[in-house]
Amino acid sequence: MISKDIKASPRGLLINDLWRIRKVGSPLLSSVGNDLVYQVYAADIAENERYDLIVLLSGETAAKTVLGKGTAHGWSPDGSKLLFENEQGELHIYTVANASSQFLVQRHESSYFINHLAENNCIWSPDGKYIAYLSADIPDSKEEEHNGIRVFDDLLYKSKGGSGRPVYADRAYTHIYLIAAEGDSPTLLTPGNFNEHSITWSPDSRHIAFISNRTKKPDDIQQSDVWKVDIQTQEITRLTDHAGLAYQPKWSPDGAHIAFLATSGNIGTNDSPAEDTHIALIPSNGGSFRYLTKALDRRIEHIRWHPSGKYIYFTAGDHGDTSIYRVSSVGEKVEMVRGGSGCISEFCLDVNGEDFVFLKSDIIQPAELFKSKNKGSVIEQITQENFELLENKKLQKAETFWFESFDHTKVQGWLMPPVDFDETQKYPLILLIHGGPHNMFGHDFDERMHLLSAAGYAVVYINPRGSHGYGQAFSNGTLMNWGGGDYEDLMAGVDFVLDKTPWLDPERLGVTGQSYGGYMTNWIITQTFRFKAAVTDGGLSNLVSFAGISLYHSLMESEFGGRAYERFDELWKWSPLRNVAQATTPTLIIHGEADNEVPFSQAEEMYVALKKRGIETRLVQYQGEGHGWRPELSPRNKADLNARMIQWFDTYVKTTSNEQ
Repeated sequence: MISKDIKASPRGLLINDLWRIRKVGSPLLSSVGNDLVYQVYAADIAENERYDLIVLLSGETAAKTVLGKGTAHGWSPDGSKLLFENEQGELHIYTVANASSQFLVQRHESSYFINHLAENNCIWSPDGKYIAYLSADIPDSKEEEHNGIRVFDDLLYKSKGGSGRPVYADRAYTHIYLIAAEGDSPTLLTPGNFNEHSITWSPDSRHIAFISNRTKKPDDIQQSDVWKVDIQTQEITRLTDHAGLAYQPKWSPDGAHIAFLATSGNIGTNDSPAEDTHIALIPSNGGSFRYLTKALDRRIEHIRWHPSGKYIYFTAGDHGDTSIYRVSSVGEKVEMVRGGSGCISEFCLDVNGEDFVFLKSDIIQPAELFKSKNKGSVIEQITQENFELLENKKLQKAETFWFESFDHTKVQGWLMPPVDFDETQKYPLILLIHGGPHNMFGHDFDERMHLLSAAGYAVVYINPRGSHGYGQAFSNGTLMNWGGGDYEDLMAGVDFVLDKTPWLDPERLGVTGQSYGGYMTNWIITQTFRFKAAVTDGGLSNLVSFAGISLYHSLMESEFGGRAYERFDELWKWSPLRNVAQATTPTLIIHGEADNEVPFSQAEEMYVALKKRGIETRLVQYQGEGHGWRPELSPRNKADLNARMIQWFDTYVKTTSNEQ
């Protein structure tokens, strides 16, 4: 399955390289001169900090200017000014002509978590007169906390945790504010005891559409709709009334319609839903809406209108690739615009809608910016943030394979060889499992795979049922069945690569995963003895307790069809802790101390049970950290976590010499 032209002993990705990887994102093209602003996510190992840089690339001279640390929000309609936010939450306006910045207003961010797709955006009005922005009420830190006593009356009383957040969410509501672009006192447009997010202007600059959950119990009932507010009268109008969740509205160029992402399930979640999001279109005055992308049967993200209003562009994952598509706004015809092997995660169209800038990664290349020219006939790479780091590195590609699972379902996976691959040798194999459970592996850059490859391991990763990118029926594969068909898919995939790949050693297997991948790692070691070592990162162990202590208690309701207290037997059935008496695998458990998504107690429950079983087990807690290996992890902790993972596998999986 692996090509034979790989040279021996090149240097792969090492632990000390992790903090040097720079990640590019959030491209924004101006309407004049093709000036481009984007973000560069970077880290400083000496200061043990991570930060976002705002980078301006001149369309005329190609000169690059770093504006500072923070977030770029958007260009003025004439392309002469840029709205950005510094690390202190101050909104500033940068004037390109004289390279000067002017303070506009202070913005406040709540620690209350709405959902993964909620946009906390700030945008210029089409006429250039105003800036609409989202800001939280200034919380009273002393409110209802006296003499060390906290009183909770709401369900979502925790923040996500980690990354400097408080353990408990503030009670500040996030609202829409309006301020003159030239500066003035801001006006609150949406007062009340609800949160608003994901704002978009009408082309006539009269209305702002937004998303809000205004059910009687927004902490409990995960449902939301599209609304709009008149900036002159401050009248708020509900535009949709549907079961499900709405996300990221975008007003059409002619003002007649609003496109948005939507799901239609009666039981929603603020975490990862099984139901794929689709583009819905509604008249801007409200009424019934229609879905445009159901026929594609893939999860839709990142929608953008074509300037003509004839098309809506978007990204969607399919069989491990993420591509740019467009759908007709008057019909439902979908066509791919830019695809191929790789992951296009973000894009923006130019002012004419003829070309675009997009962010693309692949298995051996972190995301970089590219631009199309001549109506897409020519593609040029804009950024090379990781060239110096990777030019002397040997990163292995992974080859994809398909296999039939236990019930003849076709499942896709990938196999990456070790960096020092020699087909005459036998190599240990690590099964890496994604989170979600509805994430998708594919032709994207994943540091863990390359670290393991450089350490002498082959890596197999698989999209079991429940993953998106294969249609709604496949994404539904985990519903009422965590640890069922998905576990069988993973084991069938391991069997397949072992059978087809003579250079893999079936006696030296390890398994690891983060979040849901951590859950599945815990599940696997209670179902089979075949793995010599396991590393569980931020994983679930007890679905019953998780349903009561996690920020995502609605996930259990969404995945198992109703209230957790009515389904304790079912939740316990699929809990790794239930079968822990069968476990024998040496297990390293790593977890963030301040993780409120999968709380640390999930790690403790598994750790205590395994220890009492007499199994080689270690629990590592990262103080102040949230949910696992994600970008919020501090540089030093990220290095330590990955070093411990490799050391654990070296101890229990790898032998001193390869078998012939």
